[in-house]
Order: sequence, then structure tokens, then C-alpha cells
Amino acid sequence: MSPDQYKRLTGNGSIVSAALIVGASSLLSRIIGLIRERVFTTTFGAGDTFDAFVAAFRIPDLIFNLIVLGALSAAFIPLFTDKLVNGKKGRQSSAFDFAISLFNLIVLGVGVLSVIYALFAPQIVPLIAPGFEGEKLALTIRLSRIMALQPILLSVSFIFSGILNSFKRFVAYAIAPVVYNLGIIFGAVYLVPLMGIMGLGWGVVLGGALHLIVQLPSALRVGFRWKPLLISSYDDFTQLWHMMLPRVFGLAAQQLNLLVVTILGSGLLAGSITAFHLANNIYHLPIGIFGIAFAQAAFPTMAEQVSRKKRAAFKQTVTRSFRYILFFVIPISAFLFLLRAQTVRVLFGDGAFDWEDTILTFETLKFLVISIFAQATIPLLTRAFYAERNTRTPVIIAIVAMVVNVVLALALSPIMGVQGLALAFSLASIVQLVSLLGMLHWRLHGFDDGQIIRSLAKIVLATIVSAAILQLLKYPIAMVVDMQRFWGVFMQLVITLTGGGAMYVWLCWLMQCDEILAVNKYLPRKWRVNSVGGTDTPRFGEVPE
Repeated sequence: MSPDQYKRLTGNGSIVSAALIVGASSLLSRIIGLIRERVFTTTFGAGDTFDAFVAAFRIPDLIFNLIVLGALSAAFIPLFTDKLVNGKKGRQSSAFDFAISLFNLIVLGVGVLSVIYALFAPQIVPLIAPGFEGEKLALTIRLSRIMALQPILLSVSFIFSGILNSFKRFVAYAIAPVVYNLGIIFGAVYLVPLMGIMGLGWGVVLGGALHLIVQLPSALRVGFRWKPLLISSYDDFTQLWHMMLPRVFGLAAQQLNLLVVTILGSGLLAGSITAFHLANNIYHLPIGIFGIAFAQAAFPTMAEQVSRKKRAAFKQTVTRSFRYILFFVIPISAFLFLLRAQTVRVLFGDGAFDWEDTILTFETLKFLVISIFAQATIPLLTRAFYAERNTRTPVIIAIVAMVVNVVLALALSPIMGVQGLALAFSLASIVQLVSLLGMLHWRLHGFDDGQIIRSLAKIVLATIVSAAILQLLKYPIAMVVDMQRFWGVFMQLVITLTGGGAMYVWLCWLMQCDEILAVNKYLPRKWRVNSVGGTDTPRFGEVPE
């Protein structure tokens, strides 16, 4: 495929516009995910049933993350993109042969692992939840056997995701998590009354099937056609394996962090696993909307720039993406820290989820929030290494961070309970970010350090002032609404968040932050504001050579 053909198929949109698509869909998906959690908490509370459901997810998620995400995030997109853009005749067919053969191998491999897990779940589950016993343990085993089908469905779907990302087609990819969560909600609302608690497991399976179905038409449209092919090229798969293997170890380190939470949490106060799970879902809301969205949108561009040997453009893409993520997540972290109790109570505080559950959850969230900036920027930095086909460095760093997390979790959980697990996770995340940033800075011979420092200074200043305004607004609002009722807490949350957010945007606009000027260009025309200083901010994603 020639470069011109590739541009016609992928379009010429910028990273900001792609990130807005992915971010908006991620926001919708996360909101639906929180609705899903509210359905669970109001029905089951933070108790044994919800603990069992969360624990049952661990091994199916481990299978999916190690095999599928290990191949896709580290290797598939750079290799597939390279075959599309290198301009040689017939390479599009070669690219799809590579995708189809990987598709078949992953489905076979994940299928075998899922069957093995379903057969030996009674022996495996007690290892990941040693504190469970009796009916709670039996429930976890039954749910995990049903959910063993989920990795097979998501394996198929995420091959389609990799293809669509390489073609910079983000709409179907972005909708897939939305319908996935809708499937799980359907299971909780409609299947549980018919099947009992097992309906939760079948809802997860339904969500995986919907995740696949929604992306299939777009994958077919760009040229995917299945055929019985296992190895398209031994050279390709040798390269894939060398790139994938370190990433698998890195993902294993991340999954081990979650297993540590489950293992240690199973021996803590009942509901501790649920509290960490719920706090973690809130914590990942800004990470998914901004951090992962920008990283995912930038990845195909970074891979293309490396393939075309556009080193300066690659460096600018990394630097600007990093600044844009911080622009969004730093103020959100501060606001979420100040409004953590209101957030948890509004999202989950009803039905079986009582005030004690609320306290346990928002106290856990407090220690997670301090590392949002780290977890939001780590996906971008790791993908920058992957685009350069260097999977070893981020993996080594991830393993170091895992060791830090395990050591701290073992030390802190006996003293602080589940909050100790959250603090250990946050400190390990910060260690991982600092290490990645330092190594990438060295490899690229520096970023645009002056611009990053100036941007960060403006962002932090605007965050401090807007957070102070938010905190001041909490007290007069609490005096005029009934804080014992849902609508009173909801009004305090919405009004203070709106006031703090408006102040942040206004201060950034006054200081002419490049990030807000660029975002302004992508708003609907009737919402755009003319620049105060008339600064002509470059279109993000269109960087000089």
C-alpha cells in the first residue's frame, strides 16, 4: 500500500480529534460501568456476593491480558501498520494475512487456556482467594467457570480493535466497551432474576459477545476476511514473539498487582475487595477518558512516524500528548480528592450499600487518587517505547514497580487494611512513571522541557486556585440542601464541581495555556471562544519534521 493509499484509508485527523472520539466514548462507557456497579452495590452491597464476583474475574482477565493485550499493545499495531505504510506492492494482503493468522493462533491458545481453567477452577480459585470458604468460595468457582468464555470472545474482538486502530478508525472500537457494560447490566437486571447469581456470569459473556459484534462490520469494511491460516510468515511471528514476550511479563506484573489485592483482601474485613474494586473503578474514570484515550489515539501516529523515520515528529507527538493528559487529569485528581465522599455516596450509596461501605470505599479512594497523574501518563509512555519496538525497557520497569507494590502491600495492609493496598499501589505507580519518564527522556535526548515546565506551572497554579474555590463552595451549599438525602449530596457535588471546573478553565484561558487553546479548536463552532491573545496554536498531530 502506498503512503497516499494509506492516508485515504486512515484519513488525516489529528490526535486530539481521535482522542476526543475515544475519550467521549470512554466517558460514556465509564458512566455505564458506574451504573453497572451501582446496580450491583444496591442489590448486593459490599459483601460476600460482590467479593465473589470480583474475585471470579481475576483469572479470565489474566488469560485475556497476558495473551491478547500482550500481543496487540506491544507488537501487532506497529507490525501491521508497517506492512500497510511501507509502500510495497501487495503488502496490504500480507498485512491481513498476518492479522488473520494471529487471529487464529490467539483464539486457539486462549480457548485451550480457558477450558483448562474451567476444568480446574476448584483447585485454582482457592489460591487467588485464600480467605474465602464455604458458600462464598463455591459461588466464586461457579461464576469463574462461566466467565471463562469471556476471554475467547474478547480475543476475537481485540484483533478487530488492533486492525481498526491501525487504520485510525476509532468509532466502532470506542463503542465496544459501552455495549460490553450494557451486556453485564442486562445480566444483573434480567438474568439474575431468572438464573440466580449465575446470571452475573452470563451477563459478562453476553457483554463479550456484544464487544465483538459491534466491531465486526468495520473490520470487514477495511478488508478483513477470515481464512484457515495459522502462520503467514515465520519471520513476522519471530519478530512478533520477540516484541510480545517482554510485554507479557510486564502485563503479568500488572496482573500480579491485582492478584495481590485479591489474595490479601480476601483475608481482610468482608467487603474489602469490593471497596478496592469500586474505588479503583472511580479512579480509572479520568485515566480511561484522558490517559488511555490520548495514548490509544497517539499510538498509530507514533508507529507510523517511527516507520517513516520521522524522529522529530515522533518526539513532538510524545511531548504534546504528555502535556495534554496532565492538563486534564491534574485538576480532576484534586477535585476527586476533595469530593471523594460525595462521589462514592452519589454513585453507590443506596439499597444494600450502607454508610460503613461508603466510608470503606472513599477512604480507599483517597489513597488511589494521589497517583492518577501517574497511571494516566504511563500508557502513553509505554506505547512510545512499543512504537520504537522496544518492549524490554517498559517491562523491566513494570516488574520493578510490581516488586515495590508487593513489598509495600505486605507491609501496609496489616496496619491500614485495604487502604494500605491502595497506598502501596499508588506509590508503585509513581515509581513506574518516574522510571519510564527518565528512560524515555534519555532515549529521545530530552523533551521540550521548557514548554513542559511552563505548561505544568500554569496547570498546577490553576488547579490550586480552582480547588480552593471548590472547597469553599462546599460549606454554604451544605447549609441550604439536605445532606442526609441523595439529592442534597448530588447538588453539592454538581455545583461545587461545576464551580471548580469553570474556575480552572477560566484561569487556563487567561494564562493562554496551549492545551486549552488547542482543545478549543475541536469544539463545535458555536461553542468556540476567540483567543484572548490571538495565539495561533498548532493543530495537534500536525507537527513539523
